[in-house]
Amino acid sequence: MMRKRKNVLKEPLQSEQEFGVFLKRVREESGVTGEKLSEGLMDASQLSRIESEIRPVPKTMRDRLLGRLGVTPDKYENLLNNEDHAEWEWQHRILWAVDRRDFPKAGNLIRDYERQDPSDRMRRQFCLMMQAECVKLQGADRAELARLYGEAVRLTVPEVDLVYIQPKQLSVLEVNMVLEYECCRASASGFADKCRYWLEYVKDSLYDELSTAKIYSKTAYYYLREILAEDHTMAQAELQQLLQLCDDVIELLRNTGRVFYLVELLEYKGKILTDMVRQLAESGKQQEAVLYQNVLKESAELEALLRELYTAYGIPVYMQDCTYLYRQRWGYAVGDVLRIRRNMLGLTQEEVCDGICSTKSLRKTEQGKSDMQREPVGRIMRRLGLSREIQKTALVTNDRSVLELMTEMTYSRNNRDPVKARLLLERLKAKVCLEIPENKQYVMEAEASLDLMEGKITEEAFAVREADALRCTLKAEKIYEAEDVYLTETEMSCVCKRIQGLEQAEKREVIGFLIHFFEKFAKKDQLSEYISMYEFVMAIVASELGNLGEYQLATELDKKALREVLRCRRLYMVNEFLYDMLWNEKEQKACNGQQITKEKMTATLKQCLMFSHFCKRSFNEKFYCEKLYQST
Repeated sequence: MMRKRKNVLKEPLQSEQEFGVFLKRVREESGVTGEKLSEGLMDASQLSRIESEIRPVPKTMRDRLLGRLGVTPDKYENLLNNEDHAEWEWQHRILWAVDRRDFPKAGNLIRDYERQDPSDRMRRQFCLMMQAECVKLQGADRAELARLYGEAVRLTVPEVDLVYIQPKQLSVLEVNMVLEYECCRASASGFADKCRYWLEYVKDSLYDELSTAKIYSKTAYYYLREILAEDHTMAQAELQQLLQLCDDVIELLRNTGRVFYLVELLEYKGKILTDMVRQLAESGKQQEAVLYQNVLKESAELEALLRELYTAYGIPVYMQDCTYLYRQRWGYAVGDVLRIRRNMLGLTQEEVCDGICSTKSLRKTEQGKSDMQREPVGRIMRRLGLSREIQKTALVTNDRSVLELMTEMTYSRNNRDPVKARLLLERLKAKVCLEIPENKQYVMEAEASLDLMEGKITEEAFAVREADALRCTLKAEKIYEAEDVYLTETEMSCVCKRIQGLEQAEKREVIGFLIHFFEKFAKKDQLSEYISMYEFVMAIVASELGNLGEYQLATELDKKALREVLRCRRLYMVNEFLYDMLWNEKEQKACNGQQITKEKMTATLKQCLMFSHFCKRSFNEKFYCEKLYQST
């Protein structure tokens, strides 16, 4: 007689995203040798120990290794030990000071940060880059900048002058350093040729789409600036090549919903198109001239709109420094996560540690006095409803292709294409372990959203389904009353999305909780590190507040979120904030027996239409077209 097997959680190879396992898999799939990946960073033997999980590795080095393989850190939430979290906070404060042009504060922070460990090459490199950015913004001469950039890049690319004949495996950060170094060198007369090299290098690299967008846009801008500064008339073929480069970069920005150097690129595109139109008109090719004139008009409208928004919200129109390349997101100290999560669940330290470790060890970790060993931390995190990953995405997996599927499915969901989204979801389900609570939660949330989108369930039923998904990892009661809260991105999504199906009293409670949650980050100047979730949550919260008749508060939240996303050079949600403010104004006027002007309505809808078109949000684009038609 066969006995029934116990329902034990299986843990296949790909279930937990151990950094070393993931790094080795990505490296081997990319066809990169250990020697090439580690060059300038460490010995190949050290890399081998990292991949075998024998040697721990600091976050700055993890990011650099993954960066050389083209994996952007933007997709990851990071749980950091004490040392890594202190490092993350130092860099955040420096980046913030540079971004705010507070040069005395930035200088002091840089000096203090470097003194922590002058022998750390990654730290020294970061400090040199930030120092260079500060003096560049203050008008330093090219020789001084070349010295700083050169010293920085040689810390991890010692033979930088040979990269053109002996190509290296470089991260986006390192390409940026080389680019700045070449731009400032005294003998940089051939800088345009160097830019051409790096444009090809980036195109042929392993970089994912977002990494590519970050550095390709900057390299293209530098190249166009160099070429168009030359005082000579270009032939149509040359102009066409430059126009194609502009269009390629802009298309990449459209795919990622970012606006890195977009105003600059649109400005140069306008110059190129103007020359093309003039030459075509002079040669009697009027039909082609009219065609390009229309393209020029469309490009100029987008450029003018961006300038207008940046100016209105106090954001510099032009990109001025490289801080955007160093932004990190979702950085939490592991000790804080353990303490907050334990309190949310109402567990004592003794209950959490039972059978795993001593309460003294947990207490010191929660207080930030020491770090626990990886194994007990992992087991405690599982007990608290979390996977034991320290660098995590919404899904627990070692398969890089899953991240690409997640991105593609997000676009399909946002464009209200449930058929395609379901196909992608099925492919995802086949690639991940659904016995892992976080993976099960992601799938449950996605299926509930698609069912609502197709009208298969009511909003009330949807709220119940989202609550069921949340309980996969978080069985806490009254989390809205907790003093401190830690939620993963998927948990936050479950909490936020269910608002629309709640009764008014509970809806207001959840809205208050979400506003308070992000206010804590705002007080620490950390909204930029949580921007992807912040813009998503605030768009829903502001919309629901408008529905409740709280137009003024909704508009205040819209404006605050819009300013932050513009500052982070993101464009994906801008149309929603603009439309929500328009709707609030219209409703407020209606309450007073007034009407919003037709001109204001039309102008704002056209702006929303333009931004949704740029970001390829076809559902929104169709919506604004219909609204425009109704308003005329």
